Amino acid sequence: MLNPKLKAMIRRIDDLPTLPRTVFRITEMINNPRSSARDLAQVITDDQVLTARLLRLVNSSFYGFPQRITTITRAIVLLGFDAIRHLLLTTSVFDIFSDRKSELQVAREKLWDHSLGCAVAAKVIGKQIRHDKIEELFVCALLHDIGKIVSMVYAQEDYAAVTRLAAEKNILLFEAEAALLEYTHADIGRLLAERWNLPNMVADVIVYHHTPDQAGPYAKEAAVVHLADIFCRALQLGSGGDHRMPALDTAAWDLLQLDETDIAPMLAEVESGFNDISPFTDAIVTAATA
Repeated sequence: MLNPKLKAMIRRIDDLPTLPRTVFRITEMINNPRSSARDLAQVITDDQVLTARLLRLVNSSFYGFPQRITTITRAIVLLGFDAIRHLLLTTSVFDIFSDRKSELQVAREKLWDHSLGCAVAAKVIGKQIRHDKIEELFVCALLHDIGKIVSMVYAQEDYAAVTRLAAEKNILLFEAEAALLEYTHADIGRLLAERWNLPNMVADVIVYHHTPDQAGPYAKEAAVVHLADIFCRALQLGSGGDHRMPALDTAAWDLLQLDETDIAPMLAEVESGFNDISPFTDAIVTAATA
């Protein structure tokens, strides 16, 4: 049985806006090997808001294309299906949680930076282990703490109490949530992933990024995000809402088959990639608020 506080949170989640239908249709099309760039472009251009945002993003300084991209088809050809999907998902998620009370702005921006940093780190780790779905890792890492944003915006008193306890006891937010609320941001994230009809891999990584060995067939992906989270905290990229470094799960480390000598160059690449992505972040803010 669900505890009363989680039931109350479920009711709040039922009132949350959903992702644009276009994002779901794009996901379905990308999973269909018969889909062409023209087919995908037709779906995107049916949504004028997402079309405008996507063109702003691909023409931002983050990509630095020498010529202006004026059509969605051209953007798809240049970036690829998966990159287009994660761009639309990123700006849609940002948009859902952007127009809120100003007093939450600083904390939300730090959490957003942490999530983007983790997404960059997941791609770096994925490349190192030669994972075949780098863009999927980006999405999993981007959304791994989405439950914290829901709590921050829709359960402010609970979130404030959790962050106070985490600071007082010098424990992880995850641990403070379990002690105070009897549920965690991972539980909220799963509910939201189900509401948004996201792939099972994304939902399971959200749930198990603290305990990757429990993620079943997606243990490796959960291990990537688990390590990406640790990398971001080591580099102090944004804030996950607490000041503790999570312990490295030894089973996750063994699963990824990395060597200790890989760590320093990967950290350098993550830091460089995060600095490079700042124009991308600015473009997302512009695209989502224009």
